[in-house]
Amino acid sequence: KTPYEAPHGMIDLSRCTTVKSADLKSHKKHSFEISTPETTYLLYADDEKAKDDWIGSVGRAIVRCSSTYVSRGQANQGGGNAGRTAQTNNEYEDDSDDYSNSSNNPYFND
Repeated sequence: KTPYEAPHGMIDLSRCTTVKSADLKSHKKHSFEISTPETTYLLYADDEKAKDDWIGSVGRAIVRCSSTYVSRGQANQGGGNAGRTAQTNNEYEDDSDDYSNSSNNPYFND
């Protein structure tokens, strides 16, 4: 596999329910699984750090898509809006580099 290999497809993270390590399940190092109500996807990272980064990034995306997500600002204010989702991107932790479509990102190809 090279960094220039085309992606196999896309997973709609708004449909995901869990992301977790799958080394024991797959019997391979650096593996993780992403689950939706319909399917469980088994993925492999190049190393343990990359696997942990993927699990963290996908996990944050799952939380953001959740109807129970509350931004830090709303949580600190208290009040009765615990089920309300964050309204602006400014309320989220900045991990925009994870999704950049730059030539340095091996997950996006021309």
